[in-house]
Amino acid sequence: MSSTSENHTISDAVARPFLLPGTVVCNALGLHGDNPGDYSDLVRMLVNSLVWTIAGVIIMAYFA
Repeated sequence: MSSTSENHTISDAVARPFLLPGTVVCNALGLHGDNPGDYSDLVRMLVNSLVWTIAGVIIMAYFA
C-alpha cells in the first residue's frame, strides 16, 4: 500500500462491503485503476449498481 492509502477513515470501513462486488470484478478483469484509460471506475460503478439493485428488488419482493 502506498502512503496515501494508509489514512483510512470510518467511512472507508463502512463503504468497503458495499463496494466489494465491483472491486472483485475489476480485480478479476485486471482493471486496477493504474491506467487512466482502463475504465475501472465505470466497471466498478456498473457492477455495484447492478448487484445492489437486484439485491434490493429481491429483498422487497420477499417482504412485500
